[in-house]
Amino acid sequence: MSFIDQKPRVATEKDMRSRWGGYKPGERFRCFLCGHKFEVGDIWRWVYAGKSGYQNFMVCESCDHENVIDDWIKANETLKSSYWWFVQAYYRR
Repeated sequence: MSFIDQKPRVATEKDMRSRWGGYKPGERFRCFLCGHKFEVGDIWRWVYAGKSGYQNFMVCESCDHENVIDDWIKANETLKSSYWWFVQAYYRR
């Protein structure tokens, strides 16, 4: 099955070598909430952000919970208001 089934999975060597989001192998294979860089054996999950207006994201086992999309929206709103310069630079890449 594909990671887009949104089920928790165990990080593998293949995941570590994949080009997530078109970046260098493994560079963006991390939790989008806390920044934890996944290692082989870590539990991670890809989350479909749906109609939230934000990109889909990955979370680690520690950050994952039933309402994780609410955390993602809050994090994005905080970034937009507090770190607008970073958000603009990040999405220009």
